[in-house]
Amino acid sequence: MAEETAYCVKCRQKTTIKNGQETKMKNGRPALKGACSVCGTGVYKILSTKK
Repeated sequence: MAEETAYCVKCRQKTTIKNGQETKMKNGRPALKGACSVCGTGVYKILSTKK
């Protein structure tokens, strides 16, 4: 998996996702769940349905 970035609310900036795991939301859309590489806060990124 490539280096993915997500917005961290605590750091107030885009950071790389550490320990990212692909998951599916209730509505079936793919998402990426992990931790902020700077502070360790949980981050969540909604992915595109197109592959």
